[in-house]
Amino acid sequence: MTEPKVVPNKIPVVCSYCGVGCNLEFTLDEKGNPVKSRASGRNKEVNDKYLCVKGFSLHEFVTSSERLLYPHIQDGGGMRRASWEEALQLAARQLKEIIRRHGPDSVAMLCGGKILNEEAFLCQKFQRTVIGNNHVDNCARLCHGPSEAAMDRQLGFGAVTIAFADFDETDTVFVIGAHTNATHPTSWMRLRKHAGKRLIHLVVADPRSTDLVRFAEMHIKPKPGTDIFWIQALAAIILFRGWNDSEFCSRNTIGCDAVLRSMRNLDVRLACERSGVPCEQLEKAAELIHGKNTIFIWGMGLTQHAHGTDSVSALVNLALLTGNVGKPGCGLSPLRGQNNVQGAGDMGALPHHLPGHMLVEDEASRLHTGAIWDSVLSSSPGLSASEMINEIASGKIRALYVAGANPAISEPHASFVDWMLQKLDFLVVHDAFMTKTARRAHILFPAAVVGEKEGTFTNAFRRIQYTSGGLAPPGEARPDWQILQDMARAMGINWNYRNTEMIWEEVRRTAPIFSGVTYSRLRQEPGILWPCFDQNHSGTLRLYEDGFAFRDRRARFRIPQLPKSLMESTSAYPYVLITGRLLAHYNTGEMSRRSPKLLRLASESFVQMHPQNAKENNLTTGQPVRVVSPYGAIVTRLSVTEEVPAGYLFVPIHFDEPNVNILMSTVPFDPIARMPSLKVIPAAVEKLA
Repeated sequence: MTEPKVVPNKIPVVCSYCGVGCNLEFTLDEKGNPVKSRASGRNKEVNDKYLCVKGFSLHEFVTSSERLLYPHIQDGGGMRRASWEEALQLAARQLKEIIRRHGPDSVAMLCGGKILNEEAFLCQKFQRTVIGNNHVDNCARLCHGPSEAAMDRQLGFGAVTIAFADFDETDTVFVIGAHTNATHPTSWMRLRKHAGKRLIHLVVADPRSTDLVRFAEMHIKPKPGTDIFWIQALAAIILFRGWNDSEFCSRNTIGCDAVLRSMRNLDVRLACERSGVPCEQLEKAAELIHGKNTIFIWGMGLTQHAHGTDSVSALVNLALLTGNVGKPGCGLSPLRGQNNVQGAGDMGALPHHLPGHMLVEDEASRLHTGAIWDSVLSSSPGLSASEMINEIASGKIRALYVAGANPAISEPHASFVDWMLQKLDFLVVHDAFMTKTARRAHILFPAAVVGEKEGTFTNAFRRIQYTSGGLAPPGEARPDWQILQDMARAMGINWNYRNTEMIWEEVRRTAPIFSGVTYSRLRQEPGILWPCFDQNHSGTLRLYEDGFAFRDRRARFRIPQLPKSLMESTSAYPYVLITGRLLAHYNTGEMSRRSPKLLRLASESFVQMHPQNAKENNLTTGQPVRVVSPYGAIVTRLSVTEEVPAGYLFVPIHFDEPNVNILMSTVPFDPIARMPSLKVIPAAVEKLA
């Protein structure tokens, strides 16, 4: 007699919202459906028993009635339901035909930042071995592409250098261009506790007066996009005072003398004037760094500009100059926005990196990886996400494969992007919901989400964590790794992964920095921080304590190039519009807007305006207005608040109606990170009749 199947009443998972990687558990009803999300307390090193409102509502998007249930095919008259076999075979035939007619370089792939490590690994493997090029990228391009580029070139890895424990050992924390209470709430709880008790000196650099300012010892209010000027000025002040750590620089860096010469030639007064930051305030900020363990945290206010890589380089230089890297309580921390955007880059879902941050241009790395995959890998770096869109217009890219991303909403100049998606000969999408990108797909596959598949995520602090499966995906939805394997087989490549652990074992063989991380360890431990080179290694709590990730073990100073022009207001567009995030929502909102709890907190978009500007234009809170930029226009409601300074506007990024990225620009372009400037744009506000 068969024993009845025991349905668990709880499933432990890692949150699939922001980059903190909070551990929680789903409580299940008698049918095995999640009805509650709660902090499990099983990982005291990450979030212990704390969650933000998004974590508490995680189960709501999982159980949404809007989940995709079946494969669909676009047949000219709209989407129709299809069998898996029909959809897979059609997708394979179309991709093969496009490759036959236009070559493998005509096909590109975009990988999401919320799928599993194992799935991101298969995304880039599919592109490199099944399709045959390096045209693969992930959504980090639009957020921390400049951070990855600058830190990779100067330190060796494009990753956070610190661990959570460093917050307990630091003296001073700079938060630059980031609203951590909204973007990484449980991390902010730790900082807020220390700042509230005056255990640390908290310096917030942000044009807006967010709720972080209440806890800050100093609020630096630069003009948007000018951080590079005040950071350079701060470094020069520290140098003039003799507060630089010359011993650290001599022992651990190269290029310092060249950078010091450039700093001595810097006109500090002019740099302060350019940024709008008083020199006297920077003099005080220098005192808060001098002789103190300092952590530098930043968000997209620093990176999403045409000079974003140079801005991050200036900040890395400042950390090196003061000896604040590779020591307890010191370091650099770009706030990665999505739950596995760090992991997507780690797994090689980048046009210039193989798994484990090995360069595609490095012959030994290609030979090593290619031997494991039984493939000859291209040495030519691929296109970035934004370049892919532009090359659709040129006709170079004819097909696009999108796994868990939504470029129709997330990319700047969104109307143009939507047009380009319609110009494609062929678009394949996997997603859990009918996103705007999914609506343009020729083949649409329904994807499983967190709790419905086991695997690993890597949080913003390099911590690889195991997340359990156990929930039944709705309808015929499948995990992304299974869809990718089915597609590879349909294309004639016999992948044979039985589970995600088999994929992870291949990750370990491919990328030495993960070779000591096993599923058996992850199921028992509260995550492992890479690099971890063997199973006896506990992982690397803090990067660069024993030297930097170059052959000579030395970090690289670089001379950042100051921008010659900025996004500034004009007579026709008298305001500078800033984009950003809200506590209640996440990224393009496709998950969070399916949560009734989160929608009650923030149900629609808005534009913030300072009371002085509202009075000048005879506008009031709640009034519908048209926001216009050189690229487009949206209609939304006005919110009058002193949170934004006079002359500036703020609109959140989480809504598709209206989508603020309709207003944003694809030029100028960061030439190093290969991403557009999408943080600010000149804009006008018009009263609706």
